[in-house]
Amino acid sequence: MPGSSPPPALPEAERRTAEALLTRALGEPAVVRAAEPLWDRGHVFRLHLAPGHAVILKRKRGQESIGARLFGAELAALDYLTAMPVPVAPRLLGADARAGLLLMEDLGEGATLADSLMAAGRERVQAELIAYARALGSLHAWSMGHAGEAAGLRARYGPGDEAGPRWRDAVQRGKEPFLATAAALGVARHGLAEEIDQVHRMIIGTSYLGLVHGDPCPDNVRLTDGTCRIVDFEYAGWGPVAYDAAYLLAPFPSCWCFARLPADVAGPAVEAYRAQLEAAGIELGPDWESLTTAVLAAAFLGRGQVLAEALDRDHEWGTTTMRPRLLAWLRTFTGRAGDGTLPRLQATAAAMLDRLTERWAGIRIPDYPSFARAGAELARIPDGWQPQP
Repeated sequence: MPGSSPPPALPEAERRTAEALLTRALGEPAVVRAAEPLWDRGHVFRLHLAPGHAVILKRKRGQESIGARLFGAELAALDYLTAMPVPVAPRLLGADARAGLLLMEDLGEGATLADSLMAAGRERVQAELIAYARALGSLHAWSMGHAGEAAGLRARYGPGDEAGPRWRDAVQRGKEPFLATAAALGVARHGLAEEIDQVHRMIIGTSYLGLVHGDPCPDNVRLTDGTCRIVDFEYAGWGPVAYDAAYLLAPFPSCWCFARLPADVAGPAVEAYRAQLEAAGIELGPDWESLTTAVLAAAFLGRGQVLAEALDRDHEWGTTTMRPRLLAWLRTFTGRAGDGTLPRLQATAAAMLDRLTERWAGIRIPDYPSFARAGAELARIPDGWQPQP
């Protein structure tokens, strides 16, 4: 109606709850002057307080059990990480679990790693990937030494299943479609089903357990003046830390912003990650390499149904389609054949890669613009998204 005020971005009850939480956290009266919705998600807001001072509010998505689990997982993770000496996540300022609201530090409008991969120069992106790897390594190393505190917070906030069982279940859900696809391509191996069962046993049975982000995609990575913060812990849980570390190898298996990550770029980042764990006294021996191989297997086994569907039709997702992703994840896994882990699956995946490369002859794995080779296909910038400088 002409002359009427627009509806508030937040219901009044949520605004009052946020002000009470912030007053307690800041030690002085807090007034929310404006609430700005972020990222078109409908559940994340920037709350503007005094000039130049803002915080981020995140609300539980709906009342269903999935929304409660995602909210609880993030709240538990942020509360837990508040104790880290050098922060790798936004600081938690307050929360009302019953109301389904949490308040965290506002990291500002800086670029994400996705922005850099799509628009920055090679030297800058290389440095930012190393900063990202060090932040992941720091998070994992610290959490591996503070398991008790995490268990208490998970029980308090009730985030649901731990990270490990969720990935185990994904592998199990993808098992039959993957076997069917292997059979359709004529490359199935005797004992393959049993070896796929071994994959999830390896993931769950590892001693390398810590807080896993679960979705450490480039657009969840904020970089400012060479420092890195990781956001969006809705899929966090306690599990095998190699799951996050493998994002530098797979690469980025749960991300819309996928493209080829050159070995000479990924290699230094992987070494930076390993150095963080080793500096904390965590030995990365053959068991670590076997676990990494199993996690890389899970990257495509968990998408067994997608692989089966991709035989007949491709699907758009972010910077490319599913077929280049599947080829890249198979290639990364088969490239580890020398460690002797999961030999039947290695042989099957190698044969599948050969058949699919021939079948999808026109499919090319795109390059990030930051690492583009002459004549290479480039990752597409999705409609409605513009990289930040």
